[in-house]
Amino acid sequence: MPKTMTVPQVMKQLEAQGDEKVRQRYVRDGSGENVFGVLLGKIRGLAESLGTNHGLGLELWATGNHEARILACMLLDPAALTEKEARALLEPLSNPTLVDELVGRVLVHAPIAEALQVRWMDGSKELPRRAGWKILAGRIARGLAKELNVRATLARIERELPPAPYRVKEGINFCLVWIGIHLPEYTPEAIAIGERLGRWDPRPVPKGCTSSYAPEWIAASLALRRGEKTAARKAMEATAKAKAAPVRKKSTGKRPSASKRAR
Repeated sequence: MPKTMTVPQVMKQLEAQGDEKVRQRYVRDGSGENVFGVLLGKIRGLAESLGTNHGLGLELWATGNHEARILACMLLDPAALTEKEARALLEPLSNPTLVDELVGRVLVHAPIAEALQVRWMDGSKELPRRAGWKILAGRIARGLAKELNVRATLARIERELPPAPYRVKEGINFCLVWIGIHLPEYTPEAIAIGERLGRWDPRPVPKGCTSSYAPEWIAASLALRRGEKTAARKAMEATAKAKAAPVRKKSTGKRPSASKRAR
């Protein structure tokens, strides 16, 4: 049975699990100063012990603390949110990580998801626009966008991605990839659009991660579904393995003579 805890009890537990190095990294990534530095795995463990608790989730969100808000995303009941409440949670945010957590864990599953998607995709604010595209991607993955005009959406992606702010680009690209993965009849078209848009993300791909370039991302995900690996993934893993291999140092000493070895 899930535990019953108060907000002060939860906050005390989160603070106790914080790590200063992790905290500094979160601050650099834009989480703000109200953060303890708790690893996501520990937050998940606490969420599992608490279970769904919409009221507690809203109270934790109101603290403004980064980890408390991540935890809140794991406790909130999507069916209990009104559109007004959802907008009040997301629209003031300045941290894309929190936007993605709220979208992926809560808003995609809410009955109001489509209304939020339409409002935010057609809006002008950067992170809500990102959220709108990510909600659409999530609804596509779950088979909930049955009335969607996919070709018109693909045309919109190709039109809107190039001039969009960077964080919006990420959301639009995510939707393009999800169309390519989850709607097989549109996979070739999604890949072709990705090729025309090109490599818009200048950042190097972190070790062990998939490229954000849509054609590579789609190919890698589909290959993984088939239990295969793309050539790019094989090359990346081979490089990582070579870098991780210990370097054997050559011995500079002389080998002992047979007589000495025999002693």
